[in-house]
Amino acid sequence: MTPRQLLDATQIALLGRRLRALLDGARGNDLLSISLDLGGGDDDWLGVEEGAWPGVDLTRPACHWWAAPATSGGREYRLAMGRAIDFRSAGAARFSALQAAFAGLRAVWRHDDAQRSGRSPLAYLGFAFTGESADGWPNAQLVVPAILLQSAGGRRTATFSCVAAAGETALAGWLDGLRGNACQPPRSLAPPLPETVGPLARQSFMARVAAALRAIHGGQLEKLVLARSQRCTTDCAIDVAALLATLRDRHPGCTIYGVARAGEAFVGATPERLLVLRRGAVQVDALAGSAWQAGDLGWAASPSLHDAKNRREQQFVVDAVRAALSPFCSTLAAPQAAEVLQSGGLQHLRTTVHGCLQPGVAFFELLAALHPTPAVGGWPVAAASRWLQSHGERRGAWYSGGIGWLDRAGEGDSVVALRCARINGRQAEIFAGAGIVAGSDPAQELAETEVKLAVIADALRQARRRRPLAERAASA
Repeated sequence: MTPRQLLDATQIALLGRRLRALLDGARGNDLLSISLDLGGGDDDWLGVEEGAWPGVDLTRPACHWWAAPATSGGREYRLAMGRAIDFRSAGAARFSALQAAFAGLRAVWRHDDAQRSGRSPLAYLGFAFTGESADGWPNAQLVVPAILLQSAGGRRTATFSCVAAAGETALAGWLDGLRGNACQPPRSLAPPLPETVGPLARQSFMARVAAALRAIHGGQLEKLVLARSQRCTTDCAIDVAALLATLRDRHPGCTIYGVARAGEAFVGATPERLLVLRRGAVQVDALAGSAWQAGDLGWAASPSLHDAKNRREQQFVVDAVRAALSPFCSTLAAPQAAEVLQSGGLQHLRTTVHGCLQPGVAFFELLAALHPTPAVGGWPVAAASRWLQSHGERRGAWYSGGIGWLDRAGEGDSVVALRCARINGRQAEIFAGAGIVAGSDPAQELAETEVKLAVIADALRQARRRRPLAERAASA
């Protein structure tokens, strides 16, 4: 289904009548949402399926795309466009500020679901690794999209939102938003991405690993996570939709996400859930340790995933997650043995921590307690954060921060923004990190980041080999 086919004349008329009914008696700051049941189907809402929605341009402002990990029922897809409400914050109290904003929003959020679609309107969120990040992206953001398309379990819905003060022009804006994401000219294919990282960058990273090991051996810290990035340039604009399609196909167990704003896109495939909150139950992944086989891109095989270094690294995360959740939970499930998570060519150790929350605990309250976990920062958390700041740790966009969703009831989920790239036209900056503990080898930690960087670099190459959707359709 293309955007021009999304709503027929009858549905547009119905949407207008329901909007007028919501506006009757509404105050100017009320948030109004209307959900439409679009019937059966499994659209991914991006056009990464042949003929579904060709050429959607994710570099348009205010676009958010999400595909939950594949299950027996398939993936759940979401595409959000535009902004009805946009809250932003930064600093040490950024999560508290977003929680206060969300609490105020809930009090005035009115939802019309006359067709009983069963879907609550949603807000999406994203945040940087630290509260002081000034990388051109909002440090912490909560957005109620103007248009939200969802597809899951063979059912499709559309939710349209606006503040009451803008209600008179909302319908026209929604329709323009859909039409504005119609077909774009296909982008030509570019040659393979060049490698722009040199020996000095690799030596610099290993020197930072050595400095981290000195701090660990000195007893100041037990773990530090160090990040690095790599820049690539092509001779034409990177096709973000093709990149997302490649990540979706190659990483079925990952959450695939894409966020676009001001001409840039932030795209990734993460294996790590940060927080899931449903009906008073909380679930958090404790993910750490990495292993891989020898690959055709030049790296050697890693040590065993179950060696002492990987087990110790993962245990730090388990202990920290349980300690962070304990004050908020009436019960925490007994610790479970770690399982092996396969993510592309990488393996990780994962323990899922489950708990039952005490009444009144809020989503952002839990985020503030959990982030950053030792999986992305270090241990002890405060000392690791100070060390990283004093040693000039840089993490672009929302890398190693989080991305997620909340419904009107305050329930939702978020993931850690890993295996990602920041894309601007012909340029991509890709990010990766490695956990440093006693016994870490600088060369081995460098190799781990090379393998992780290759996940996105290889996806960029594969995406470039996809024929444009319009070209495929023309030759069919």
